[in-house]
Amino acid sequence: MPRTANIPSASYQRMRSGLCFLAALAALTVWSGEAASAAWPRGEDKSFVTLSYESTVDGPDFGDFASFYYEYGLTEKLTFGLDIGKSQRAGQVNAIAFLRYPLELSGGDDVFAAELGVGWTERDGGAVAVLRPGVSWGRPVEGAWGKGWLGVESTYAIYEDGGGLGKIDSSFGINHSNGNLSIFKLEFAAPSDGDETLAFAPSHVVKVAENSLLEFGVSHEFTESVTKLKVGVWHSF
Repeated sequence: MPRTANIPSASYQRMRSGLCFLAALAALTVWSGEAASAAWPRGEDKSFVTLSYESTVDGPDFGDFASFYYEYGLTEKLTFGLDIGKSQRAGQVNAIAFLRYPLELSGGDDVFAAELGVGWTERDGGAVAVLRPGVSWGRPVEGAWGKGWLGVESTYAIYEDGGGLGKIDSSFGINHSNGNLSIFKLEFAAPSDGDETLAFAPSHVVKVAENSLLEFGVSHEFTESVTKLKVGVWHSF
C-alpha cells in the first residue's frame, strides 16, 4: 500500500481531476443498492453503468486507464453489455459488446452464466477484431461480518491476428448495513504474447445518495510491482 507522501504530484493531480469529474457525475445518477458477481442476470429493462479511472502511483508508469462498463437486461435472464477501455498514454482503445445468459447447473445457491462478446482492440498500432467467450460463477454468503457474495469471472479474448488474452477475476464482497460495500479482488491475466500478471485490488464503495455510490480502490500488480489508485462511479436505472 503506497504512502500518500510518496504519490507523484502529477499522478495526484490526475486522480484529483478524475475524482472531481466522477463525483459530479454521481450526483446525477442512480443506483440499485446492491452489487454481485456477473453471474447474476441484470433483470428485464434494468440498466447498470460504471465509469472508472486508474492512475499509477508506484512502479513502472504504464499510463492512466479509463473504462466504461454498461449492462442492460433484455429479458429477465438475457443481459446485454458493453465493455470499453482506453489507455490515456498509449491512446489504445478496446471495445466489446456481449450477451450473457444464466446456466442451469445447480439447484442451490450457486449461480452460473455464460457469455459471448465481439468487438475490436488496438494491437501494434492497428485495430483487430476480437471474439471473447466467458463463464462466471457467483454465490451469496453470510457470516458474522454480515451479508455478501463470492464471484469468479473468466474470459478469453481471441484476436484476429492469432493472439489471445485470458482473464480470471475472483471477488469477495460485503454489503454493509449502511449501504456501503467492501470488495476484495484477485485479478489474473495471461496474454499469449506477454507475461502472466496477478494483482490484488481491494476497494470500498461509498453510498453518497439514495441510489448513488462512489468507488475508491487501490491495486498492486505483483509481476511488475505496479501500484495504482482507482476512483469510480456506479449507477443503475
